Amino acid sequence: MASPLATLREFSPRTRVVLSVNALNSFGGGLVLPFLWIYLSEVRGLPAWVPAVTLAVQAATAVVGGLLWGSLLDRFPPRTTVPVVMAVAGIGTALYAQATGVYTALAAALVYGFGISGVGTVLRYLYAGAASARERSLAYSADYAVFNAMTGLGVLVGGLVASMDVGSRAIRFTVLYLADGATFLLAGTALFWLLPKVVKAAGKKDEEGAAGKRRAGYREVLTQRHIGVLLGALAICSLVSYGQFRSGLPGYLTQGGALGPEGISGAFAVNILVAVGAQVLLADRIQRIRRSTVFAVSGAVWAVAWALVLAAGLRHGGSALALAMAGVVLLSVGEALVFPVVTSLLNDLAAEHIRGRVNALLSVAVSTGSVAGPALAGALLPWADGLGLMAALLAGCLAVVAVAVRLRTVLGLRVDLPMPEERASEAADVPAAAAPSAPDPIAAAPHEAAAESATASV
Repeated sequence: MASPLATLREFSPRTRVVLSVNALNSFGGGLVLPFLWIYLSEVRGLPAWVPAVTLAVQAATAVVGGLLWGSLLDRFPPRTTVPVVMAVAGIGTALYAQATGVYTALAAALVYGFGISGVGTVLRYLYAGAASARERSLAYSADYAVFNAMTGLGVLVGGLVASMDVGSRAIRFTVLYLADGATFLLAGTALFWLLPKVVKAAGKKDEEGAAGKRRAGYREVLTQRHIGVLLGALAICSLVSYGQFRSGLPGYLTQGGALGPEGISGAFAVNILVAVGAQVLLADRIQRIRRSTVFAVSGAVWAVAWALVLAAGLRHGGSALALAMAGVVLLSVGEALVFPVVTSLLNDLAAEHIRGRVNALLSVAVSTGSVAGPALAGALLPWADGLGLMAALLAGCLAVVAVAVRLRTVLGLRVDLPMPEERASEAADVPAAAAPSAPDPIAAAPHEAAAESATASV
């Protein structure tokens, strides 16, 4: 297994720059992540409905904005689009620093939701420009680990600043939101200046932008082979993991008294630590496993995790805490496995002229699951003491497994198990006569033809 430092050295300068930018953004986001509701209701003294509506407006704007940013990425070069995305997100979060009334809070939500919807999209788009499938896959895994680690660090620093006995609470929160905004502006500036320097051959393609791309729409993306199915499955993944971790899981475990606030707080800390640790330990190993297998294992792991959470909710004391923490560990491992793998798979399947839209829809799928999760929890938690919610989540996990098993039979081996770099040179030595005259972009490589005969491609 390669060490994290060795893996980092494998990355191209472009990938290292984008990872650094993600670290900066994630730290800034962590500074304010837990505080918006508290800030608007307690610090600014706004009615309780204001933070609720603000979050809803921010989420809705993010969906619309994400689709627009995806279209722009497919039309204009990243050096033009990326700084604009970062500037809008930075201005939006900085506006919260001046959110003293209903209208200023809603204005901040509109601008920030529109901007933040493009940040993940543009970063994933930039990772997709990696020189090889292996680097791309490792980059998405590293991105996930960096995001969790730096967000966690930001939350700790933000909590310390918010609790300091210096100045008023309003001033301390103003500083936090302005600092978050500054990280976006710094990130946009860094990418604007560094992208041309770190992208050599690929830089020419980036600067040419839309000139070499034919126009496409979202309908074309959704009709692409396998992409629509993967996006739907990703939404289910988000619903049973991200979407429940801040709603269904604490709601189920606390409504019957299985865990208290301290236990839930510990679960959040375990989630971050395990997510980062799993990426560090497993990122290189899973490159040697079929992606459909990783996908299926993640669904199965989540099913076991929710079964443990179900059992924890029926107990009290130490046994409830132990079962709940075991469930959280498995939920975190599943998240660490599936999201980077599916992101890499989608970008391998995406044609260049629709890559921006594919990554935008990826963001929408994850956001849809994250928003639908609390709604599902709210609807089902009152039924049979939460057993209805647990049954629905277990069914969702099994649906993920079923989709993954089906994908295994239709994905070409070249996509399901990308060719390691050391095998690429061997493939180059295959006589030209053995190569097919018109290779399908997701068909098997010539030397894998025998293995591919066992998988029927649709």
